[in-house]
Amino acid sequence: MPTNNQRLISHEALQQDHEALLNAARARLRLAGDMPGATVAQQLELLDRLAEFELGRFLLANRGLNAEWTHRMVTYAPDDGTAAAMTALERRVVEQLPAVLATRERFGVFRQQLQGVLKPGMRLASVPSGWMGELLLLDYAAAPDVSLVGVDLDQTALDGALALAEQQGLAERLTLLRQDAWSTEWSTKVDVLASNGLNIYEPDDERVTALYRSFHEALRPGGTLVTSFLTPPPTLSPESPWKMAELDPAALALQFLLFVRIIEVKWSAFRTHAQTRAQLEQAGFVDIRFIDDRASMFPTVVARKPD
Repeated sequence: MPTNNQRLISHEALQQDHEALLNAARARLRLAGDMPGATVAQQLELLDRLAEFELGRFLLANRGLNAEWTHRMVTYAPDDGTAAAMTALERRVVEQLPAVLATRERFGVFRQQLQGVLKPGMRLASVPSGWMGELLLLDYAAAPDVSLVGVDLDQTALDGALALAEQQGLAERLTLLRQDAWSTEWSTKVDVLASNGLNIYEPDDERVTALYRSFHEALRPGGTLVTSFLTPPPTLSPESPWKMAELDPAALALQFLLFVRIIEVKWSAFRTHAQTRAQLEQAGFVDIRFIDDRASMFPTVVARKPD
């Protein structure tokens, strides 16, 4: 099990009493009172609807996503047959909320960028690994001799990555390490390192810069980092890059009500492009370039370790 210094910051590892969580949330919402656009009664009704489906219950209990739910969210397709069994609110969450759409778009950008740098003989890593979809779902036809490394503190994430690797016929190329992202020991450096979903849970800027330094250490000279970050909304920063014309106001309002008011999600460590560039430069990276999603909510950033 992770120690106190090696904790899962995105979700809880233990089961929690669902009814107790709901009662605590109800009490908190009643105490907070009405908000613009939603009375307490409406908030409580939405809480009950959220508790009707598995994803909603997981978010209420964990205030974040684990590897499985992240993979399911980024690989979801409305025509894959799963939507028919969803509640109306669940479909709105996975198909309309701007943060979810940006996350799915970010996953596509990652795969595009990683496919573009892929060469025979490379060693690629994912930290934290999650289920490693950004690497395991690539086309390796032109690079059959690559090796893959997944690092995660959550054993269930590593188990999921192994299962997906077996499904994709890549298990023999895969090495999995249950280690902390900040202190991973790299006996063999990697050519490419992909990282998503850790810095958005870490509010300490120095810790995030230290994380980027650990990635820099993991890479061979000339190696490539592909990572991402959440940008602040306009309500929190005048430097927000959000393209409001690309966002559905009703979906954005529902997202605020669900994620901020009711769930109080933990992925709230927002940073601007300038902050992220400065952190990566402090960690030693060069040739930093940004690839925004449509609304500039969840940009991808590609950087290089100097030769």
